[in-house]
Amino acid sequence: MRIARPVRLKWWLLLAVAAVSVVACQTVLGRKNDAAEPIPPQQYVRLLGKGMNVDWAKTSRGISFYHKQAVRDFKSRGLGHVRIRIKNDPDENFLVHLDRVVDDCLSAGLIPILAYQGKGFKDSPDSTHLEQAVNWWRVVAQRYRHHSYLLSFDLLIEVSDALSEQTQVLNEFYRRAVTAIREVSPHRIIFISPSHRSNPYYLSELKIPDQHNGFLMAEWHFYASGPSRTNPEKLWTTGTESEKNLIRDKIEQAVAWQEETGILTWVGAWMPGNYNKGDDYSIEEQIEFATFLTCQLDRNSIPFAINADTKFYNRETNTWVQEREPVLNAILHPDCAETDDDR
Repeated sequence: MRIARPVRLKWWLLLAVAAVSVVACQTVLGRKNDAAEPIPPQQYVRLLGKGMNVDWAKTSRGISFYHKQAVRDFKSRGLGHVRIRIKNDPDENFLVHLDRVVDDCLSAGLIPILAYQGKGFKDSPDSTHLEQAVNWWRVVAQRYRHHSYLLSFDLLIEVSDALSEQTQVLNEFYRRAVTAIREVSPHRIIFISPSHRSNPYYLSELKIPDQHNGFLMAEWHFYASGPSRTNPEKLWTTGTESEKNLIRDKIEQAVAWQEETGILTWVGAWMPGNYNKGDDYSIEEQIEFATFLTCQLDRNSIPFAINADTKFYNRETNTWVQEREPVLNAILHPDCAETDDDR
C-alpha cells in the first residue's frame, strides 16, 4: 500500500495565506482599534462637526428597520456623528444589536454617541433608580472598554421631570456614573448635561465629577422640538432681532460657562421646524431659522446634532426625504454672509 506524503505548501503560498489572515484580522479589529489613542475634547469638538439624533437602537421600529446603509448614507451626506438614543436595559440581546450599530458607525467613520434615556430615574430620582442608572453605564462601559475612542457616552438624555428639581441627586448620579466608567475606560469622552431639559442657563449648577480626567464635555440644547410661533421661550416668527437674541443669549451663556470651567460643550438636539407640533413652518421659514441658528453655533465652534433622523431620512426605503433636503443643505452648508453680526 502506498502511503500518501504530507502536503508541502510552497513558502510563497504560506506567506500569502498569512498576509490574508493578518488583513482579515485587522479588518475585524479595526472597528474597535481605530482611534486607539484617547481624543482630547478640543480635538473631539472638531471631529464631531454636525450630526443627527437617530432612532437606531431605541424604539422597536427603529431597531427593526435599522440597516447599515443608513450609516453609509449619513456619512456620505456630510454628517460627522450620530446621537444614538437608547431606552432599553443592557441585556445581551439588546447589546448584540447595539454592537452592530456601533461597529457599523465606526467602520464608516461616523462618530457614535450613546445617549441613555433613563426615564425611570428621571421620573423617580430615588436611590434605587439612581443605582440602576449607574449600573446601566457600568455594563455599557465594560462592554465597549476596548472600542475606539471615537465612541463617547452621553449620560442622560434631557434632564427633565422630577429629576430637574433635584440638582444634588443629579450631580451625585454624574459623580457615581463617571467613577464607574473610569474604572474601565479612563480616557473616553463623557457628556453631562444640566437640568431643566438641558437648559444652558443651568450649566452653572453642574458639579464637575472629580474623576473626569480631562475627558469630560457638557451637552446642552435648545429648540429640541423646533421653534414656536407662540411660546416666548423659543419664539420664531419672521426672525426679528428679539427672536434672534433668544438664540444668541443661550449660546453666549454656554460660551461663558466654557470659558469659566474650561469644559467644552455640544448641542445634543435642535429641530429646524415644529415637526411634532403642527409642522406649519414653510420650507423657506425653516431654512431661515436653521441658517441663523447654525451660523451662530458655527461662529462659536460648538458642534451639534439635529432632531431627528426620521424627519430627514426614510428608514423603510433608505432614502432621504426630498421635501426637507433644502433644509438639511442649509444646515450642512449654510450661507452665513447675511447672518454676520458684531455681537
